[in-house]
Amino acid sequence: MQIVNKNHLKKLLVLICSTVIFLAILLSIYSHNANAQEPYKSSPEIPVTPKGLIEVKMTVIGVDPVKNQLETRLQFELKGIYKKGPTYPAQDLLMTVNGANVEDSEITFKEGKPMIVPALKFNLIEGNINNYPFDTHIAKVAISLDPLASIGKKFAPFQVNPVPLKFKFNADVPGFDISYNPLEENSSIFIYIDVSATRSLPVKFFALVIIVIMWVLSIMALLLALKVMKSGKLPEVGMLSWTGVMLFAFPAIRNAQPGVPPVGTASDFLSFFWTEIIVVVALVIIGSCWLKRYHPPVE
Repeated sequence: MQIVNKNHLKKLLVLICSTVIFLAILLSIYSHNANAQEPYKSSPEIPVTPKGLIEVKMTVIGVDPVKNQLETRLQFELKGIYKKGPTYPAQDLLMTVNGANVEDSEITFKEGKPMIVPALKFNLIEGNINNYPFDTHIAKVAISLDPLASIGKKFAPFQVNPVPLKFKFNADVPGFDISYNPLEENSSIFIYIDVSATRSLPVKFFALVIIVIMWVLSIMALLLALKVMKSGKLPEVGMLSWTGVMLFAFPAIRNAQPGVPPVGTASDFLSFFWTEIIVVVALVIIGSCWLKRYHPPVE
């Protein structure tokens, strides 16, 4: 009987080690061959005209599904007639952007002054955070630049037309795969894109590992309780302690998931709620058996 148990134990250990090695190789291949925080698409190239253009570089620096906000940073590179310095416009410019933290959706850049923009926040208009870790969130970004007539200056007709734009996108937010998709209205003078943010593969993998851990531990506790109930013997106090600690450890394990929102997500319905109930049932069974079978020593 002991030989059979040893063989089963060896097979179980081999299976666990093989699974761990396979997942490690999978994550290693993914990390080398896929850029989780890089854009999946690039904007179409716009030929530089003699008149000039402005290159708009957007970098996503934060995603907050709880607040439904996407935080970005904009940088500008001016070329041709619009350039007075590296980031200094040759005339006043007006940027229209649908940023949630931009008053009247307009930002003015003065001639000869650096084009500095505070971090822009965009509303996440699609996505359900309760689908964690399988949630996807989308924000719509609209940007355009127009020249403003400066006092005492005259411009040729082409200089008061909308500014030609070239768009570049980058993202570096741990825990998210971020990409963008140009919409039909997107053009060389109007940036209109969808920015999509989903949980990265390591986050999904870790969340699934947490789910499996809670199920395995809770089922072990229930099986132990049933065995104690059938044995007719007095359970050890250590069993009560172990099960009781598990009851209060599960919330901490659940909150250890990266970027996990408040209670009520898909991962909670897959494991947390049910495993907590199973542990409570196991604790009640072991406690009842101890109270029923415990007899204080006779002095």
